[in-house]
Amino acid sequence: MTAKKGKPPVGYSDFKNLREQELYYVDKTLLIKKIWENSSQVLLFPRPRRFGKTLNLSMLRYFFEKIDDSTTSDNSKVNDDSKVSLSGLSDDSSTSLSRLFEGLFISKQPEIITHQGQYPLIYLTFKDVKEMTWENCLYQLRLLLASEFSRHKAYFLNVFLELEESEILNALHDPLTPSAPLAMALSCLMKILNRATGQKIIVLIDEYDTPIHAGHQYGYYEEVILFMRNLLSGAFKDNSYLEKGVMTGVLRISKESIFTGLNNISVSSITCPEFSSYFGFTETEVEKILRDFSVEHPQEVKDWYNGYIFGRQVIYNPWSIINFLNSEDRDLKPYWIDSSSNDLVRDLILNGPISLRESVATLLRGESISSVLPENIVLRDIAATEENIWSLLTFSGYLKALNPRMEGTRIVYDLSIPNMEVLRFYEDTIQSWLRQQIGDHRLQQLLKSLLQEDIASFEQYLQDMVATVLSYHDTSGDEPERVYHAFVLGLFVNLGSQYEIRSNRESGYGRYDVMLIPKNPQQTGFVFEFKKVDGKYDKTAKTAIKSALRQIQERKYALELRQTGVQRILGIGVVVHKKKVWVEAVEL
Repeated sequence: MTAKKGKPPVGYSDFKNLREQELYYVDKTLLIKKIWENSSQVLLFPRPRRFGKTLNLSMLRYFFEKIDDSTTSDNSKVNDDSKVSLSGLSDDSSTSLSRLFEGLFISKQPEIITHQGQYPLIYLTFKDVKEMTWENCLYQLRLLLASEFSRHKAYFLNVFLELEESEILNALHDPLTPSAPLAMALSCLMKILNRATGQKIIVLIDEYDTPIHAGHQYGYYEEVILFMRNLLSGAFKDNSYLEKGVMTGVLRISKESIFTGLNNISVSSITCPEFSSYFGFTETEVEKILRDFSVEHPQEVKDWYNGYIFGRQVIYNPWSIINFLNSEDRDLKPYWIDSSSNDLVRDLILNGPISLRESVATLLRGESISSVLPENIVLRDIAATEENIWSLLTFSGYLKALNPRMEGTRIVYDLSIPNMEVLRFYEDTIQSWLRQQIGDHRLQQLLKSLLQEDIASFEQYLQDMVATVLSYHDTSGDEPERVYHAFVLGLFVNLGSQYEIRSNRESGYGRYDVMLIPKNPQQTGFVFEFKKVDGKYDKTAKTAIKSALRQIQERKYALELRQTGVQRILGIGVVVHKKKVWVEAVEL
């Protein structure tokens, strides 16, 4: 897996830098062979952020890129003593790059090694293009393209530039350049390199969708989609100068919005098995890593950071594993969740329909939900259906997909929260929403009244919160008790340090709605049953309350609490009718 043990490579996304520093490296170099032998001319790898996409593309670059010692870098001059390559390397650069792969899996593949250092190559990463305006975004895109032209400028000295090419070259250095000529720059550079070398070009594009996410968030979606569509079409659609193209991103943006007509692209998403082990750490790799770094409680690490399913592989979050190993106290905490903004995901959960938060409550209980996963995503339509939202959450790393099966003409998956780290994100998101809606002080008053067994006050606080937060539309459906169930379950997330919170589990002779199991058996345990005022059966709030409490007692819901050693148990009936709530308790 590694040539030797080194320090965890926290923050390293450049393959050459990582290898020269002799940092710990989980060997993914067979990805080179697999990509080269794949019959598709262009491959797209959508993966969650921080799962090794940039490092892998950097690895491909240092393997394939042709080094020409007669050329100069941007900030170096050729003299008799020191020749410099396009990448700023010394005259033994080809040898030095070859050393980067010594001892790794790819070095034992002689048929692939013959391709090392043989191709002119274009490398662009859009991972930092996250501007708030289209003008600033276009400025950053122009700088990136200009920099890549400059990296290859020595080739321009030996070829004739056509008028259009000269105009594009000049436009790259003009801050007033409109977007249209810039979108032609990539295909232009490929044409020049082909003319200079007589070879086809390898094109690597990292995090292609980062500017698109920014455009969606800040209101210039149409402009950036048009630009990226033209840029990528120029490079990949019917381009006779292209040898191989590889792109990475978080999502597969819909063909209708960006990949129009690009029928030579093969998409290997997280549901595909072929490349499943090359992004993120596999179970075998993690077991070796934890042994190498003498981790004392490996199962706890697995519970926190594993659980992703790529194809049929169990995958661990590499960013979190590496940061955990590098932390002085080996603290288990959400490294990945805290590594960048989660605003889009959080907004979809908090501002979506109440049914979406009901499903989140199901996920928080450790259960799964079923959904199809549309892979062609139009970001501007992401909130149009819950299926779109589940797809975004899954492909972005906030859910895992299991048990694919055909239902009619569509593939349906069971979706669940992958690990403890992501569970913390959902808990924090729900708590943030509750604090925003009802205020932390009122929330603490409600929870305090419950723990003090002041059921009358608990009922009043709950009634006030329902009146503030839930709409008439939310509570007027056929199953309003489900809405209240999800809402109250969200409130109880704040008791996680004192209670284990369970929902819809079997106990005794039935399935209770919510149970609070105290971590200290000397504290009171609680079992909740939710009912609606039913015109057919429980026609009044009073009869519904009696029915709820009778069900708790007759079906022996307290059995599970008794088995944990809890002595004092309250059964609590919650009856709802539109935006009215009634609560009563009985000692079990």
